[in-house]
Amino acid sequence: MGKFRRLMSMMVILLVPASLLAGSPRDTKTTAKKAPASKFLRITKDAKGQPRALETATVRYQPAKGEGDLIVDLVSVVHLGERGYYRKLNDQFEQYDVVLYELVAPKGTRIPKGGRKSTDNPLALIQKVATLVLNLEMQTDRIDYTRDNFLHADLSPAEMAEEIRKRGDDGITLFLSIAADLLRQQNLLAMKQKESPAKEEPFDFFAMLTDPTAPSKLKRMMAEQLADLESPDGALGKTISTILISDRNKAALKVFQTELAKGKKKIAIFYGAGHMPDFEKRLRSDFGLVPVSTQWLPAWDLRLREIGIEDILLRLLEQQLRARE
Repeated sequence: MGKFRRLMSMMVILLVPASLLAGSPRDTKTTAKKAPASKFLRITKDAKGQPRALETATVRYQPAKGEGDLIVDLVSVVHLGERGYYRKLNDQFEQYDVVLYELVAPKGTRIPKGGRKSTDNPLALIQKVATLVLNLEMQTDRIDYTRDNFLHADLSPAEMAEEIRKRGDDGITLFLSIAADLLRQQNLLAMKQKESPAKEEPFDFFAMLTDPTAPSKLKRMMAEQLADLESPDGALGKTISTILISDRNKAALKVFQTELAKGKKKIAIFYGAGHMPDFEKRLRSDFGLVPVSTQWLPAWDLRLREIGIEDILLRLLEQQLRARE
């Protein structure tokens, strides 16, 4: 089971680059004073304690002293989700003066409407397979990045490499640091399991051929892995977290400062949920902003559904037909 959990962690890292139920999002008000650290990802459960939905948050921030009319929303997202989830996010983005979005690419890069059509990238292939098995859609296929108020706010691959070099790292030091992080996490996990042994049911990939609820069970397991990313340093480890989160967040907030200087008053920062705890710390410490409300939006339906292998094959056929259009 330990090997399977490590495999799941790696799948989540790949599916969340650095991710509908009926009903409207629910608001949770917080006081500006002594506001606790916000949550950006959660799993809700039904009355029987069974997982119901994976939800992401939009947390609103305003000046701590209550001065001015600046509004900043951290709009967290999972990079695979249900079609209705992305439709609601698209509607939400209409209200902002500017939406700062993540994409490790050269400055100003925009994703074409409907997403990129190339499938040469192995990561894209993994994501496509995941959408079929989990019955989810890819964020880049459903979010409209061509909007006038969308603004690229991220590092390019070359800039990421430069940030790594600035810290004195090379291939060897990165390998050793990441290996140490993984060993440390394995030790902590072993201690945790020893203190309270987990009662997990082993997952058999081949069961998907005979168990119609297997895709739903796999989705639940992946949702748990995503939720773990919100823990300190998450499942990524300190080294990878610095590269994929801290460095990129700092770059995004430089763009944020530029937009503030232009007089923008309603700004959204649209990034993966794993980035948001670090963003919140920086908004509080560097800009004097505090969270004032939280809005939750269901991204994955986690109720058990019966999905046969024939349904997955039909979705594969539909996907191939769409790609040829």
